[in-house]
Amino acid sequence: MKTVFALALKRSLSQRITILLMFALPVVFVVLPQPQGMEAPVLTYGLFGLLLLFVAFLLAKQTIEDRQMRTIVRIAAAPIRHRDYLLGHLLAYMSLLAVQVSAFWALTWVLLDGPLSFFLWGYPLLLSFAVMAVSLSLFWHSLFKTYATSIAVYSVAANLMAVMGGMSFPLMYLPDRLRSVAVVLPTYWFAYGLELATDKEHLLVFLCLSILCGFAIIFLAIGSRRRFE
Repeated sequence: MKTVFALALKRSLSQRITILLMFALPVVFVVLPQPQGMEAPVLTYGLFGLLLLFVAFLLAKQTIEDRQMRTIVRIAAAPIRHRDYLLGHLLAYMSLLAVQVSAFWALTWVLLDGPLSFFLWGYPLLLSFAVMAVSLSLFWHSLFKTYATSIAVYSVAANLMAVMGGMSFPLMYLPDRLRSVAVVLPTYWFAYGLELATDKEHLLVFLCLSILCGFAIIFLAIGSRRRFE
């Protein structure tokens, strides 16, 4: 697994545009004017969550490229188990996202106003959402044979998830019927957790964290069913 991790990390760092966007766009989100009447930068964190969805997707494209280029056949011939291949990639992407999340969180802590509880819970919420985003991306890429098809469908799906999940605007503005449907989306529990953190509902925030981790496990388990091909 160490070999896979090192290779996946090296290939990820070679995606210079992706790495640049990872650390440039969060700065833009932080300096954007905050909506009046909001006690905490919930929307800033929501926009950053949307960025995490796309960054994780771009990093994880290595897995679908390996199948497209038939590199996966050579990997299968090596003494590497599919589980090690998957976990190696997961850890490589999470290492980069953890650095990105930490930098963004520290920046918001220093520059933005909000209750202490929001920032204390905001960090684990961001990390758990990042894990979910990587797991979702690995699962998503396993459904398609080409990267072009994968990104075309994902661009629509991710934006719909963000809108329906309340990451682009406060959840209070979602109609009740739409909100009842949105509870099946991981983006909803991320946005809901951020609002609960503002209200200091600690037990419910922990529930949101647990649900996000549950989504990550489900996506990873389903995505891992597609073996070397």
